[in-house]
Amino acid sequence: MKFEIEQSSLAEMAGKVKKIASDSLPAEILRGVYLECSEETQEVSMIATDASMSVFLKEPAKVLESGRIVINTRLLFDIISHAPGNVVRFWADYKKNVVRIRSQKSTYNILFLSAEDYPKPDMPFPEDTVRISGICGLAAKISFAVNEDSPNKALSCVCLHTRKNRVQAAASNGSCVMLTKQDAEAGEEKQFLLPKKQFLKLAAMSTDEDEYSMGAIQNRVVFMKKGMMVSLETFRDVTFLDTDKVIQSVTPQYMATLEASDLKNALDMMTLDSETLSVNILFQENAVVVKCGGKVSAETALPAKVSMETPKGGFHYSLADFYKLTRVIHGIAQIKIDKNGVMLLRSRDELFFQLPKRPETHAAKKKAA
Repeated sequence: MKFEIEQSSLAEMAGKVKKIASDSLPAEILRGVYLECSEETQEVSMIATDASMSVFLKEPAKVLESGRIVINTRLLFDIISHAPGNVVRFWADYKKNVVRIRSQKSTYNILFLSAEDYPKPDMPFPEDTVRISGICGLAAKISFAVNEDSPNKALSCVCLHTRKNRVQAAASNGSCVMLTKQDAEAGEEKQFLLPKKQFLKLAAMSTDEDEYSMGAIQNRVVFMKKGMMVSLETFRDVTFLDTDKVIQSVTPQYMATLEASDLKNALDMMTLDSETLSVNILFQENAVVVKCGGKVSAETALPAKVSMETPKGGFHYSLADFYKLTRVIHGIAQIKIDKNGVMLLRSRDELFFQLPKRPETHAAKKKAA
C-alpha cells in the first residue's frame, strides 16, 4: 500500500466512519476501519460496520501501490484531523504490520490488523430508489418523539413514508405523534422503518444539501450519493400506525393561532423546575395561557387569535414532549383541541398530535414538629 491524498478529504472520511466504528464495539476488528487503495481506479476507500449499520466511502487519490489494511478508527481520525499540510502520505510494511503516515514533517508509525479478518458487509445496490434530501432536518425534528426503550418496535423507530413527491417522517412514543415532511422525487408510495440511533448517525454524516437515492433491499435500507453508500437495518415485520387515521380522528372544538417563538420562550422558564411534569393549556379571549406547577408555579398569557375558549381548567399535557416540540417548530403555530383534550399543533411543515394527561397533585408540606 502506497498512496497520497488531500488531508481535508481523508479527514472528512475518517470523521464519518468514526461515528460507526466506535470504541464501544466489543470486537477489536470492528473498532477499526477497512482502508483500501487501488492503483487501477486511483481511489482510496473506507468501510466501517457495526452489523446494524455500514458505510462505504471513496475519494480520488494518487495511488502508487494497491493495498488494504484495518486501522483503529479513532486513532486514524485523531492523526488525520490534526495533520499539518494539505497532503497525507501512507506506506504499509506488511512484514511488520506497520503503516507509516506522513504529513509535512510529521510522521506516525502505527500497527494495523490484517484486512483478511475484516467482516466486510454486503452492500447490494437497490434497483428501485427515490431521491431524498434534508436528512438532517428530518432527524432533528422527529427524534424527540421516538421511545428507544419501548419493547414495541413501532415506537422505537422513525418511519419514512414517500408519496406524492414528498417524504414524510413520523415517530410516536405512545402518547404523542410527530410528523414532518420534505420535498422528494418520489413516485410509488413506500414506507421504511429505521431505528432511531442509526438514523441519527446517518444525519450526523450528512448535510441538508446532500441528496441521496434511497431504496430497500432484503432487510436493509440503503442511502447512496457520489462517493458514499450507507446501509441501515430496517424492521420488516413491524406495522407502523396509520398517521392519517390518527389525525382524522380528532374533531377540533377549540382553536388558537400564535407565534411558535412565544410558546418556546414561555416553556423555557417552566422547564427549569425538575418537578414540573405537565403543562396546563387554556384558551382565553385573545390569549393562550400556559401554566405549570411543581415547586414553583408559573403562568404566562401569550397573545393569540382564539376561536373559542376552553373550559376553565383547560387541559394538561406532557411538558417534556411539548417543550421538545417547541424547539423544532418555527413561525406561526395553530393549536386545535377536541372536547376530550386531544391536541393537534400545526406549523409550516410539521404536525404534532398529543394525548392529554391527568394533572399532578402536589402534596402539602408537613409542618415540623
